[in-house]
Amino acid sequence: MIYYKSDIITISYEEDLQLVRTKWLGFAGTQEYREILGLYLQLAKERTVTRWIGDNTNARAIRPADQEWTAKEWAPRFSQESDLKKMAVLVATDIFNKMAVENMFLKGSGLIKFDTHFFDNEADALAWVMED
Repeated sequence: MIYYKSDIITISYEEDLQLVRTKWLGFAGTQEYREILGLYLQLAKERTVTRWIGDNTNARAIRPADQEWTAKEWAPRFSQESDLKKMAVLVATDIFNKMAVENMFLKGSGLIKFDTHFFDNEADALAWVMED
């Protein structure tokens, strides 16, 4: 089911797999970016979410202040308030997004309880998140 859709992102949820899929479609300003991550929290509270595939292929740069906020404030809260066990990230073609996402995961690595791996294709990402 489509949970949320805009010109920046599509968020879908597959209840039978307890899987969220996000597909970024471009650049999000600070307000939009933080609202979208707020939707992530809302979805994880409303539904049982143990698996996540974040498709960043078409995502663009993330502002440094938003990177810091994500790593230090949002990620620990998301980790605490969700049942997420695995997050697969499809790496962006945009080098600035790729570096930003890697930076956020490095800064927040000790603060999150779920496993995260990076992939360059959806088939491998799905296979990994579905492993027990």
